[in-house]
Amino acid sequence: MENVGCLFSLNLNKMDIRETLSMNENFLKILTGCKERNAKAEMIIDQNGLERAEGLIREIYPQSDEPYLELEDGTVIVLKTLVAVNGVFLPSYSEC
Repeated sequence: MENVGCLFSLNLNKMDIRETLSMNENFLKILTGCKERNAKAEMIIDQNGLERAEGLIREIYPQSDEPYLELEDGTVIVLKTLVAVNGVFLPSYSEC
């Protein structure tokens, strides 16, 4: 097993299987784990096209009207734009 994230491991013998969240889950648990462990979060966001973002999480604002996180470099990411975090995808996302 190779460690690829804050909370998850990837078995390289099963590269044809994609990790996805359950229908009622969101990325908050993974993001919080990254922040608590001071580990890098690697994200794919969809803002009129796919973009990558990565870095250490300075703060997460889940109670905001539009929940978001702020990376140490000042980048702000609205949580609803997240498609994947550390290799774990939304269940509804099928473009990757």
